[in-house]
Amino acid sequence: MDEKDLIEVAKGLGIGTLLPTVYADLLSPAARELGEGIATIAKAVKIALAPVEATVWGYERIRAWLCIRVTGLLAERQAKEIRTPPLSIAGPLVIQMLFTSDEPDLREMYAKLLATSMDCTTSDDAHPSFVTIIQQLTPDETRILHHISSLNEEWPCWNGDQESYELQSAMRQMCAQAQVTDPVKADIYVENLLRLRIFRHVTSSEAEYWDARDNRYGDYGASVSTHHSEFIEVTSYGKAFLAACVMVTG
Repeated sequence: MDEKDLIEVAKGLGIGTLLPTVYADLLSPAARELGEGIATIAKAVKIALAPVEATVWGYERIRAWLCIRVTGLLAERQAKEIRTPPLSIAGPLVIQMLFTSDEPDLREMYAKLLATSMDCTTSDDAHPSFVTIIQQLTPDETRILHHISSLNEEWPCWNGDQESYELQSAMRQMCAQAQVTDPVKADIYVENLLRLRIFRHVTSSEAEYWDARDNRYGDYGASVSTHHSEFIEVTSYGKAFLAACVMVTG
């Protein structure tokens, strides 16, 4: 492939400002051997990626949206209580928001976290790792977390018998109460929240010793009966995340 062919490929991709020697190195040897046909492929690639480019937010849009939203969240504070957010939070947060143009629930979480980090009374509660936690949530999982935060009881715990499906049933019911849009994925949502350490799954066993005895039904030797139970609860890390990133609306 000569320089003319490379220029045609660059035009097809919309990267005509790069030097031919730069984008020549980006094309595999096999692609370079295709000659002029690769320019047609380049145009197809650019068209296929156009919707992605259109849905990625630019920094100016992110800044404008964040300024307005965070102002609303901090409206009841005094100006002297507002501080510059740590770069360890604000930097990754803005980068992740590039991909939230169609995810309003995630945007709200990012805004709440940024506001928490800018409020002198709560800034210590904003952990840098919370940014990556939000990145790994689905909109349905944000609904679950909002539901938990809005419950009147203090940090609910879901219990069950390990030998039955009680706990799984309880968690599915909780997801339904959170009005997730895809209840079939309830088990996946719970597993992800466990993986992220928002939830904690604990199992326990109780053993009870029975002395030898007899009754009208017969004689019974000494025995031990064991009962297995399990529960899921919100971790301390999860509580901190909810306080810093989730707005209670209930």
